[in-house]
Amino acid sequence: MDNVPPTTVPLQFALVRYSKALEYLERSNTALSLEQALEILSARDALQKVLKTQEQVSVELLSQVMELDSQLKQKAGRILKVLNLPECRESLLTSEIDWWWHLDSKQVNWLIKGLTLITWTGNLGLLANIASRFLSGGVGVLGAIAVVFPSFLTLLQARSELTEAGREGVEKLLVKLGILQSNREVAKFGFLVALFGLLLSLWLALPLISQIYNQKGLKNYVQGKLGTAEENYLRAIALNPDNVYAHYNLGNLYEDWQEFDKARTKYLIAVKGDVPEAYNNLARLFIQKKEYPQAVALLNQGLLQTEEQNSFPEVKYNLLKNLGWTRFKQGRNPEAQQALQAAIGIASNPKVAQYIQNQGSAHCLLAQVLEEQKQPSAIQQWQQCSQLGSTLNPDEDTWLHLAHKKLKKSGK
Repeated sequence: MDNVPPTTVPLQFALVRYSKALEYLERSNTALSLEQALEILSARDALQKVLKTQEQVSVELLSQVMELDSQLKQKAGRILKVLNLPECRESLLTSEIDWWWHLDSKQVNWLIKGLTLITWTGNLGLLANIASRFLSGGVGVLGAIAVVFPSFLTLLQARSELTEAGREGVEKLLVKLGILQSNREVAKFGFLVALFGLLLSLWLALPLISQIYNQKGLKNYVQGKLGTAEENYLRAIALNPDNVYAHYNLGNLYEDWQEFDKARTKYLIAVKGDVPEAYNNLARLFIQKKEYPQAVALLNQGLLQTEEQNSFPEVKYNLLKNLGWTRFKQGRNPEAQQALQAAIGIASNPKVAQYIQNQGSAHCLLAQVLEEQKQPSAIQQWQQCSQLGSTLNPDEDTWLHLAHKKLKKSGK
C-alpha cells in the first residue's frame, strides 16, 4: 500500500474486512453462526462510515463496493435464517438508509410487489364486472354512486402507482403519517387491499341490490307504472342474472302487454329456478296454444314445488285451476272435476280468497265440466261464476258471457 494515498487506506482496510466477512456466506457446507452474521453487517457498517469520510472515491473502489454488496444481497437468505433483523434494528438504532439492516424488507417488498399485481388484477376485474352490470341495466342514482365512487378510488390508486407526481404525493402523505420507509410498500399494499375489500363487498351485495330493484318494480307494477316497472326489472336482472323472481315478474308484465314470446322466455328462466308461479303462467300460455301435454307436465311440477317450498295457498289454487282447465280441454272430465273442486276448496277460505284475483275462473270451468257430465249441480257453479267472475280477466270475460246465457235459459 506504499503507493496508495493515505486517505484511501482506511477504505481499503474496510473493504478487506467486508470481503473476508462475506466469505462466511460462501461456505455452503457449514451453517452460518450468529456471530458471523453480525460480523458481516458490522463490516458493512464500518465500510459505510469510512465512505462518508472520503471526499472522493475512485471508480475502481466504488466498483468493488458494489460487487461486494451484490454478493450480500444474493446471500441475504442465509443471514435471515440466523438473525432477527427487527430486533437488531431496535437494539442498535440503525438508520433507514442502511439497507443491509433491512434485508428482510427487501424480501417482503418482492412479495408485496407480487401480491400487488394480483390484487390490481382482481380490483380491475371486479370494477369492470360491477360497472358493466350497472351500466347494462341503466345507470340511475344508485348505479352512479356504485360505479363512480370505486372507480374514483381505483383511478386515484393507479395515479399514485403510475405517475411521478402521484408517487411523490403518496410519499409525502406517508411521511406526514409517520410511516417508516421500510414499511411504506406495505402501507401502499394495505390501501390496495382495502380497495379490493370495498369492491368485493359491493360485488357480493349485487344480489341484494338486485332484489331492491325487483321490489321497486313490483311497487311500480301495482301502481300501474308499467314502463318504470320494466326498467326496474331489467336493472335487477342486469345486476343479478340469477334473480329468477325478477325474470318471472318481467314475464308477467310482458304477458300483460300481450308480448307472449318475451313472456315465455322469461317464464322459462324462472321455471329453471323452480318458481311455482312461473310453472303456472307458462302452462297457461301452452293452454292458450292448445299444447295440453306440455301444460300438464308444467302444472304437475309446479304443484310439487308448492309442496316442497310451502308456497302460498293462492299459488296452489291457480295451478289446480289450470290443471282442471287442461284436463277439461283433453276431455278427461273426472280428473278436471277433481282438480277444480280442490281449487275451489282452497278459495273457500276467506283469508286466502282475498289474495285470489280470479275466484270465478274455477267455478266457470267446473260448471262446464259438470254440464258435459249432465250433472244438475252445474247451474250452481254457473251462478258462482257469474257472481265472482270479472270481465277484466280475458278468460273469465268469455265464460261470464256463457254463464249469463245458461242462467237466462234456466230462469235463474
